[in-house]
Amino acid sequence: MSINGVQPNMITYNIQMDYLCKSGRCAEARKIFDSMVSLGQKPSVTTYSILLHGYAMEKSFHDMHCLIDLMVENGISPDHYVYNILISACPKEEMFGEVMHIFTKMRQQGLNPNVANYGAVINLLSSAGKMDDAMCQFNQMITEGLAPDIVIFNTLISGFCTCGKWEKVHELFSEMLNRGIYPDIVSFTILMDRLCKSGRVIEAQDMFDLMVRIGVKPNIHTYGTLMHGYFFVRKVDEVRKLLGNMLSTGLKPDVFTYTILIDGYFKNGMIDDASAVFTEMLEKKVEPSVITYRTMLYGLLNSGRTVAATKLYLRMIDSGIHVDIAAYNIILRGLCKNNCVDGALRMFQHLSSTNYPLEVGTYNIMISVLVKGGRKEEATDLFDDMLAKGLVPDAVMYSLIKKGVV
Repeated sequence: MSINGVQPNMITYNIQMDYLCKSGRCAEARKIFDSMVSLGQKPSVTTYSILLHGYAMEKSFHDMHCLIDLMVENGISPDHYVYNILISACPKEEMFGEVMHIFTKMRQQGLNPNVANYGAVINLLSSAGKMDDAMCQFNQMITEGLAPDIVIFNTLISGFCTCGKWEKVHELFSEMLNRGIYPDIVSFTILMDRLCKSGRVIEAQDMFDLMVRIGVKPNIHTYGTLMHGYFFVRKVDEVRKLLGNMLSTGLKPDVFTYTILIDGYFKNGMIDDASAVFTEMLEKKVEPSVITYRTMLYGLLNSGRTVAATKLYLRMIDSGIHVDIAAYNIILRGLCKNNCVDGALRMFQHLSSTNYPLEVGTYNIMISVLVKGGRKEEATDLFDDMLAKGLVPDAVMYSLIKKGVV
C-alpha cells in the first residue's frame, strides 16, 4: 500500500489501523498489519496494542492470545499494558481461570503482574460480583509485596457496597487509612451512593460531614447523590438545605442535579415543584438530557397531566433530542393509563409505519391494553405484526398466548 509511490511509515500505519479498529473494522486493520509485515516493516508494541484493542472491542479473545504469541515469536516482549488489554477483555463466564492463565503466561515470560494488572483483575471480578475471588487477588498482590492504590480500594469498596457487605466496607476503609491512603472524592461518593440506595441516609450524611472535615471538597455528584438519598426517605426539607449549601459554595446545578431534583419532587408527589425545576433549568440554559425528558414525561403522565406531557414530547422533538424507545414506552404506557388508548395506538402505528425499531416490550404495552379493553382482534393484528418483524415473544407475551387472548 503506497501513496504516489511513497511507502507509508509506521506512524501512518498505526493511525490507519487505529481508525479502523475504533470503527469496528478489525479485519481490515489486520490486513494492513499483515501488509506492513510482508513489506519488511516491523510492528512496534504500539502497533500490536492497537490491534489488541480492536480485538478486545470485538470480543475476539482467541485472536488476542494469538497476536500476543505472535509478538513473542517476533522477538517483542509484551509489557504490562499489553497484558492489561487482554485481562480487561476476559470473558465473564470463564474469567477467573483465564486471569490465572494470563498471569502464568506473564510469569513464564519473566514479567510479574504489577499493581495495574491486579487492579484490572480486581475490577473485572468485582464487576461480576465475585468479591471472594477479588479479595483473593487483593491479598495475593500484598503477599507479592505490591501496595494497593486508591483505585483498587475504591473498586473493592464499590463491590462490597453493591453486595451489602458493610462490615467489609468499613474494614477496607480502615485498611486504607492504616496504609496512609486517604479516601478521595470517588471513595466517598461511591460509599454515599450505596448507603443512600440502601436507605441509610444518616450514615451517608456522616460520610459527607467527614469528607468536609478532612478537606475533601464535595463536587456536584456528591451533592446530587445525597439529595437523591434524602428524596428516597422523603426528607425534602433536607434536600433544600443541601441545595442551598451547594449553591453557597459556588457550585451550580448541572443536568445531573436538575434531573435528580425533578425525579425526587415527582416521587414525593410535588408535581408543580418538579415542573418549576424544569422551567428553571431551561431559563438557566442547562440543556435537558433524554433522561431528564423521560423523568418529566413519566412524572407528568403518572399524575394525569397528559396535555403537559404531550407539549413536552413536542418540545423534545423540536429541540433535536432523539426520542428513544424507553421514552416512547413511557409515553405509550402513560397514555394508556390515562384512558387515551386510541391516542397511544395512533402513536404506535406511526412509529411502526416509519420503521422505528420497536421492541417486544412496546408491543406488550399495546397488546395488553387492547386485550383488557376487549379489542382482541386489534391485539391479534399487533401480535402478527410483531412476529412478522422477527421479534420473539417474551414471558409477558407468552402468558397472554397461554390464556388464549392473542
